[in-house]
Amino acid sequence: MKRAAILHGTDGSPTELVWQTWLKDALEHAGYDVYFPQLPNCDEPNVATYDAFIQKSGWDFHDSILIGHSSGATTALHLLQQDWFPHVRSTILVGTFLNEDLVHNASWYTPGKFKNLFVDTFDVKKIRNKSGSFYFVHGDDDPYCDYQAAKDLCDDVGGTFIAMHGAGHIAKSAGITKLPLLLDKLKTDSVL
Repeated sequence: MKRAAILHGTDGSPTELVWQTWLKDALEHAGYDVYFPQLPNCDEPNVATYDAFIQKSGWDFHDSILIGHSSGATTALHLLQQDWFPHVRSTILVGTFLNEDLVHNASWYTPGKFKNLFVDTFDVKKIRNKSGSFYFVHGDDDPYCDYQAAKDLCDDVGGTFIAMHGAGHIAKSAGITKLPLLLDKLKTDSVL
């Protein structure tokens, strides 16, 4: 059975971003069962809450494709560090949110919003060993998630970095409806 899971970002939902719906449809067309849940209390992402929710979901993540956007990418990285979480076939991180450095001046930001999202450090070795491959998709002008930090982590885990010119945070404001570069790369690399 081919499986994939998509984890949306802060204040998101499974229907919020057009590219996520498009990717879900593309995966299903390729024969995948796709788990795309509404994450609880996503206005203030909390890795402990998400961890408990995902553990209780009953979804089999073994040998699946794990996809996360923004704080969903942070959550995916957290999951890969957990002993209970299985090895996945591939991890795709879109607009990887690794710190709050760029969000303090955003109109939607409130202090403490992400206090339960980030871990002190990522265990790069453990993360690398939990996934067969990594793909980072990042807007070269992302106003919220540090481009260089994402690129550095991608290098650390031996991933493939896909830069999208002018794509911002790859969210509503950027008008991104599809990720064809990602899909083409996954097909070329026989992930799909």
